[in-house]
Amino acid sequence: MNAVESVKADLLPKLGDLLTHLLDTEQAEAASFFSRVFHDLNGVSGEEQLLEVFIELSTTAFLGIDFDGPALALIDDVLLHAEQVAAAFSADTSQPQ
Repeated sequence: MNAVESVKADLLPKLGDLLTHLLDTEQAEAASFFSRVFHDLNGVSGEEQLLEVFIELSTTAFLGIDFDGPALALIDDVLLHAEQVAAAFSADTSQPQ
């Protein structure tokens, strides 16, 4: 499994859990946004596309949506994971340490 597929395998279930919670608690606007992110992530085949999804995720704070506590915890988990992956992908491994 390559790095992109590994990231997808980690993040898609987290987004799925978030979507389930949002739909169960009738947070339709938030569910619509994260459904789009889930769909976009599912279609990713390369690092550039993955980073585009992460940029899309980074707009979460600016959506103007009031999330409930459990949703915020799930969102924080997704965003933290995306941030860590983006940092790893952008690290310059060509220079000696």
